[in-house]
Amino acid sequence: MALTNTSDRYGALTKFFHWLIVALFAWQYFSGNVMTGMERGSLVAGIGQNAYFNWHKSIGLVALGIAIFRIINRSIGQLPNWAPTLGNGEKVFIHRAEQVLYLAMFVMPISGYIYVMAGDYGVLLFGEWKLPNPIGKIEALANGAKWVHIVAGYVLAAAVLGHVLLVLRHQIFMRDGLLWRMLPSQRK
Repeated sequence: MALTNTSDRYGALTKFFHWLIVALFAWQYFSGNVMTGMERGSLVAGIGQNAYFNWHKSIGLVALGIAIFRIINRSIGQLPNWAPTLGNGEKVFIHRAEQVLYLAMFVMPISGYIYVMAGDYGVLLFGEWKLPNPIGKIEALANGAKWVHIVAGYVLAAAVLGHVLLVLRHQIFMRDGLLWRMLPSQRK
């Protein structure tokens, strides 16, 4: 498998960044729901609420770094040609959903960072290193960033759901192997 994209397939780097972001977003969605639904002092899977918050913030910053590398990878290569079984409406949907997904890769961690810094909650990176707060406590900014983070999460979830449903439609009902374009295997 080629490291970069070619006109007929995605390269190893694109696939790696795609699935890494999928895993990181899945963790963020899971941990975000767990940590906000926990009562103070309780444990979920042996982990306390503060630990979930710290890991959520830390993984969010890692995801932002990965998103930057993903954009760089995207900009230095080409995209494969559209799958021949995609209709024009599907191509438009994919393009728009991809724009939302790329935007979310930046809006989610940046709004979360602004929220915790302006709210003076801070970031204890991986439970070890306290990051400096370059913003300072600004309650109105924290509240605005919190709502951007929440709304962007719902928009992201809708885009991901649409993306997954489109791929499953092609994979299960049309049986055209669309999913294989992004899997590590060489199968078409």
